[in-house]
Amino acid sequence: MFGPDLLATLALAASIMAPALAPRTDWVGETVFIKKPGTIAYTLEADGNFKPAGRVRSIQYVAKKDEKGHIQALQEGKPVWLQKDDLVRLRDAVEHYTKMLDEAPRAPDESVPAGTWFAFRGWARFRQGKTEEALKDLAEAIRVNPSASSWYGNRALIYLESKKYDEAIQDLSACIELAPDSDAAYRNRAVAYSRKKDFAKAAADYEKVVELKPDSPVGQNGLAWLLCTAPDDKVRDGKRAVEHAAKACELTEYKNGGYLDTLAAAYAEVGEFDKAVEWQEKALKAGDIPVKDLDAARKRLELFKQKKPYRGDE
Repeated sequence: MFGPDLLATLALAASIMAPALAPRTDWVGETVFIKKPGTIAYTLEADGNFKPAGRVRSIQYVAKKDEKGHIQALQEGKPVWLQKDDLVRLRDAVEHYTKMLDEAPRAPDESVPAGTWFAFRGWARFRQGKTEEALKDLAEAIRVNPSASSWYGNRALIYLESKKYDEAIQDLSACIELAPDSDAAYRNRAVAYSRKKDFAKAAADYEKVVELKPDSPVGQNGLAWLLCTAPDDKVRDGKRAVEHAAKACELTEYKNGGYLDTLAAAYAEVGEFDKAVEWQEKALKAGDIPVKDLDAARKRLELFKQKKPYRGDE
């Protein structure tokens, strides 16, 4: 039998002999922010080259891959590539935007809308858990540039996560008034209405999202989820839920576990429980459902095996 002294000696020897692990230099798994507005997204072509694919649609992303000086992330459920030189990690984001604020008076950049650095820093502060400071930055961004629809939208997201749904709806309505074609504003307002259990208004906003951007898997999935899981009988429509859920899956090549989960719930709503079980099992095998949602997804599988549909609040 090994005594404690021998075990300690072995442990010490192992620590001496084991080679030191090199520090990680990749950003995989980290939250990253764009350094400035107008950042370009790329697609990775078959020949290994990166091709510009328009401007990004978000301030922040989560790095999925780190290759050839580029980061792969998801944008509206689809993979895009971003140059690492155009990004800053969350831990460094507030410092970066503060530096931009300090430099702005000395070197004004007409391509950067007024209030941008306050808005970007506010979002970074929020992601660092500093909600009150974040709201102050967003308020200043809106004061400086009250016609910038995005600042209202960003502040609304902070209100959403803070469960201040009325404030979120107010800001998102202001955003929509300034930018009537903003599918993101309608989508986020639908979430706010859903959390207030006003499912009819949520459904109307999701319908607008799909009308404005039919190729958005996020919009298609959001509408499908509501149509098959809403507690309000007047809102549910299983047949249409299957159509929109299938569209979201098609747009993401049936690789997104969350969308497969919705497709399963849609089939359960129309009474096709064998298909519901099949797709729910595929959703769980996809491996990308957030850990915090796995238990609920497994419970839905058991529900479908009992030939029961799922009813949720959102």
